[in-house]
Amino acid sequence: MRAKRKVTLRDVAAAAGVHVSTASRALDTAGSSRIGTATTEKVRSVAAELGYSRDLLASSLKRGVTQTVGVVVANLDNPYNARVIRGISRVLEDDDFVPLVAETGESRERFERLLDHFGRRRVDALITSAVRNDGAEILARKLGDEVPVVLAVRGLPDTDFNTVRHDDEAGSTLAADHLASLGHRRVAQLPGPADIDAFNRRAGAFSAAAVTAGMEEVKTEAPGSVTPTFVEGRRLMSALLDAPERPTGVYAPSDVMAVGALDAIASRGLRCPEDISVVGYNDLPVSRFIAPPLTTVEMPAEELGAEAARMALESIADPSRRGRVVTLPARLIVRRSTGPAAG
Repeated sequence: MRAKRKVTLRDVAAAAGVHVSTASRALDTAGSSRIGTATTEKVRSVAAELGYSRDLLASSLKRGVTQTVGVVVANLDNPYNARVIRGISRVLEDDDFVPLVAETGESRERFERLLDHFGRRRVDALITSAVRNDGAEILARKLGDEVPVVLAVRGLPDTDFNTVRHDDEAGSTLAADHLASLGHRRVAQLPGPADIDAFNRRAGAFSAAAVTAGMEEVKTEAPGSVTPTFVEGRRLMSALLDAPERPTGVYAPSDVMAVGALDAIASRGLRCPEDISVVGYNDLPVSRFIAPPLTTVEMPAEELGAEAARMALESIADPSRRGRVVTLPARLIVRRSTGPAAG
């Protein structure tokens, strides 16, 4: 049996009674404004009837775009990143763009290789939630001004990159105030990576709020975390439990670290929240199902990803639009990992 012939642009033009160039413009979002609405609708209706599919590669080459956006996250096994990517994908795909997703594994070398790769692929924009504080130099060296960049979650202070971030200061203040309201007077926080701006903002705001509330912040000599992982959360919590004066309330700057902290508490035969209260940050889906369900600061992942994608599309249309910062509000989700201070 003979294969069905592929419908061409010429077939669409003939069926619609227009020139091939007119049919091409009608099917191109950028070019449809140059012809009448009635003609555009007719051509698109005929194309749908015939089952015509545009050759996106040829169209992209002609317009100097690839309809792709690079998306670089730190770790694909982090459930938060999966939700950010979902938000990005939804907005990009609605506009006929495709996200090309990769992870750095928190490796600077891998981040640089990925930027080289995306540069060679001629992506139309880059969205990344994997930058550390040396990211501005790396992005400038690898991409220059040729590829619009949007920073998501992790920002870079004193730069003009378009950025979508969470209100880390407000979120950490909510966490500290919540512990204070429960009568906690000796608290601690698990230190996050010192070279990631978002974690520095969270740490500074929690400490400031603790002072304002009249709480003592317990610190340990343990080195801070390099990556916000379960293992690091467990290690840092164990160090706090070895402190001469144990805190009654602990703040973890990520839910993954908070889960590690809960494991360390249980391994010592202690109870949460009866002996120690724990507050996390992110509101990962698992946070409501662990024992005890985790009190945490909500970080709207899909909304953040969608906003980053919209910003990327705007930057593709107008690369001169730089320096915009969108900050999403914080909200505390109170569950059963926090309670009145012990003793």
